[in-house]
Amino acid sequence: MSQLPTATVIVTPEAGGGIPYFLLYAVVMATLFGVGIPLLWMVIIRKRPLSDLGLTFRRWRSSIVLQLVLTGILLLTGPELDWPPLANLVPLVSLVLAIGFFEAVFWRGWVLQRLEEAFGIIPAILLGSALYAAYHIGYGMTMDEMVFLFFIGIMFAVVFRLTGSILILWPLFQPLGQLITLTGEGLTLPLISTLGFIDVLVAMFILIWLVGRYRKRHTRKLAA
Repeated sequence: MSQLPTATVIVTPEAGGGIPYFLLYAVVMATLFGVGIPLLWMVIIRKRPLSDLGLTFRRWRSSIVLQLVLTGILLLTGPELDWPPLANLVPLVSLVLAIGFFEAVFWRGWVLQRLEEAFGIIPAILLGSALYAAYHIGYGMTMDEMVFLFFIGIMFAVVFRLTGSILILWPLFQPLGQLITLTGEGLTLPLISTLGFIDVLVAMFILIWLVGRYRKRHTRKLAA
C-alpha cells in the first residue's frame, strides 16, 4: 500500500496506539495536503474547474463500465487469497477506500494532469509514475518493488487518461488492488479504525463540496 514516507519517519505506526500516526498520515497528509492543497491551488487560486483534478461526472457511464470491467479482470487474474474474517476485512476496506480516493485525486487528478500540461502525455505518465514509486522510498522497499510500483503507476495513469475522471479508478479498481496487497501482507487493524477512515473520506468529500460551492459562486459573479 502506498503511504507518505513523512508519516513513518516522524511518527511510527506503533507510537501512541497508532493515533498520532493516523492523525499525521490520514488527516494531515492525505486529507489536508493530498486533497486540500490541490483544491486550494487549482480551484481557489487558479480558478480552474474541479474537472481539472479528475473530479467530474463527465463520461461517468464510460468510467463506471470500464472500472467494472477492469475490476473483474483483476479479480480473475489476480492472486488467490484467503480473505480475512469480516471483522478484519471491514477496516481494511475503509482504509483502501480513503487512501485510494486520496491517491486518485493527488497522483492522477493533480500530478499527472499538471505534468501533462507541461510536458505532454507520454513524459507525464513516465515522470508521474516515477514520482509515485519514489514517494514509497521511505519504507525500505527493494529495487524490484520500486520497479513494480513504477509500472503500477503507469497502469493507473493510462487507465485514468481513458476518461479523465477518477470514477474509472475509484471506488473499486484501485482500492481492490490495494486491498489484495494488504491482505496478502497480513495487515490487521482494529474494527474501531473503520470509523476513523470513514471520517477521513467524509472530510475529503466535504472539502470538495465546499470548494465546488465556492467555484459556482465565483462563476456566477463573473457572469453577472
